[in-house]
Amino acid sequence: MDERSRKKLILEHSRLMNAADIDGLLALYADAVTFEDPVGSGRRTGRDALRAHVEELAAAGISEIPGEPVAGQDGAHVLVPVTATMDYLPKGPGFAERGWLTAPDAPENSRITWDYVLMVRAGAGGLIQELQMFWGRSDIGVSG
Repeated sequence: MDERSRKKLILEHSRLMNAADIDGLLALYADAVTFEDPVGSGRRTGRDALRAHVEELAAAGISEIPGEPVAGQDGAHVLVPVTATMDYLPKGPGFAERGWLTAPDAPENSRITWDYVLMVRAGAGGLIQELQMFWGRSDIGVSG
């Protein structure tokens, strides 16, 4: 894939995530996709695992605002900075248990906001082979 195609691919990921179009989103990915969100939390493999992950995000009303994508010179990678928000429930308590954020007093009325870098590696067939999200404790917070 050329650089322009990879940039369009990563932006399409965010567009479909925002639309909660899980089937459309998964169509961008290879069957044996590997992903890690956040990096350091453990790699998972396969579309079924990715479906479970993005269904939780969609259920929480995630909204991604992507920045300008940057393509790697290797012909495979592309990265984009993202600012995202989603409801604290259902994923927030797990984030709080891991120490990634402080639990709010009113979780049902709270939203998570965080900044991350989304990286994908696309294969020759134009499907995403790998997804990684880079963010740390200083990049995530709760409002509301």
